[in-house]
Amino acid sequence: MHERMKNARWFWIPVLIAAIVFGAAGCATGRPYTAGQGGKYRYTYRMVKPVRSDDLLFQDDSLVVQFKFDEAAIRFQMQNLARSDLRVNWAKMSIGVNDRFFAVRHSATLYSDSSSSGLSELIPSYGYIRDLAIPQPNVFFDGNRWSEADLFPTTDGNSPATRDSILHSAGQRVSLILPLQFGSAEKDYRFDFEVAFVNRIAWKDYQPLQRIPPPPAPQQSQSSIDQMTAALIVVGVLGFAAYLITLKKNPPTE
Repeated sequence: MHERMKNARWFWIPVLIAAIVFGAAGCATGRPYTAGQGGKYRYTYRMVKPVRSDDLLFQDDSLVVQFKFDEAAIRFQMQNLARSDLRVNWAKMSIGVNDRFFAVRHSATLYSDSSSSGLSELIPSYGYIRDLAIPQPNVFFDGNRWSEADLFPTTDGNSPATRDSILHSAGQRVSLILPLQFGSAEKDYRFDFEVAFVNRIAWKDYQPLQRIPPPPAPQQSQSSIDQMTAALIVVGVLGFAAYLITLKKNPPTE
């Protein structure tokens, strides 16, 4: 059995890397693309704990997981290598930006008005999931559409001070606390990442992705519906009144 697990791990790693690097997780920003808002920047991260990894890859006897950052979220793909089932406790997961920690949203709660982070998720032995984690307050409905806030600023708004701050962001930290349960044994994994470097990119090279799931379409409020109904009634009454006036001006002939 041990040899089978060993072979399974080494078989999984290249598959996992290819899946995430080439966008199989299917995630990204949910904001409309608008070029020209000052300079645009791209961050590159590396894992510093529990191991150092430029590929953002971690593996032990129980799991293998690889991470990928977009502007607002940490995406990840994780496989259960243990013989027992694995549960991910979303409600206890947290994400930290420079040691300030927040509850998370993931794919099932991305556009939920509730502060709950969802229930646990079961992964059977050798099963895997693809998901993401975003600080809970960084996804919000502004009255017209759902929006996301970046983990760190990615545009400078033509401000020299903001530009310098972004370009000197190397060393900024992002952490993810991943509470897992293997059978009856619980274990909290902590992954620490830091900004390795930041590059300024041309807007023409910026490729905004579409978040999966996409933001839901805004729903009209009841007051808006009532106003539309009232407007239709007014139009109907005016139309009927015009019809009566026409009849008076043109009485029917025998």
